[in-house]
Amino acid sequence: MPDSSTLAESSKLVRSTTAVDVARILRDRILSGHYAEDQYIRQEMIAQELGVSRIPVREALAQLEAEGLVIREKYRGALIPKLSLSEIEEIYEMRGMIEPYLLRTAFSNITPEVIASLREVVDKSRVTDDMGEWAGLNMQFHYTLYGLAGRPLSLQILENLLVRADRYLKVQRFLSNETQKESDAEHQRILDLIEEGDEDGAIEALREHISWNAQDLRRTIGFNDAAPADKADKAKG
Repeated sequence: MPDSSTLAESSKLVRSTTAVDVARILRDRILSGHYAEDQYIRQEMIAQELGVSRIPVREALAQLEAEGLVIREKYRGALIPKLSLSEIEEIYEMRGMIEPYLLRTAFSNITPEVIASLREVVDKSRVTDDMGEWAGLNMQFHYTLYGLAGRPLSLQILENLLVRADRYLKVQRFLSNETQKESDAEHQRILDLIEEGDEDGAIEALREHISWNAQDLRRTIGFNDAAPADKADKAKG
């Protein structure tokens, strides 16, 4: 018969796993637009809906708050925050600092075999009509390069930024063929420069790629220089 310490550890593992599952479900819902902006998610309702206690729901919401997907308010629940132009700008400013650093650090570890495998990723990306597959290939391209840097903390920070960015990407509903083609072409150019051994050129191409991503995102979800959403909201207030 297991002792009490073994039983306690087993219970912790089960609760932790449940919290991870609840966080995954809620994250998917938020990113897919299932919950509206300014809507509150209440622990009791989610717990009842998913058939779990409030403890893993509370832990899941704490994780989602750390990812920037909800704002917890005492007695009210977890708020789905509004889309924000300032957040887009900050996300992409930080990406513009972290990703070039990771690519420069990884550069000497990028072998011909890695380049060949990434060319296959780009080739698959160019022909797929499945947006989910395209998004996965896009992430595979970047993470394969940055994983060679051996900087796990920077990768963790970048992952958090990409989770936040994903909410904005999902509300686009779809990506145009032009967006896909441009993104794939930019990935191809980065690879060409890496293969040529042009470290500075590859990093500059990456910076341009990130900047283009930010501009395209702002355009497609309706934020523009003439009437930024944040400023419009403040003016209304």
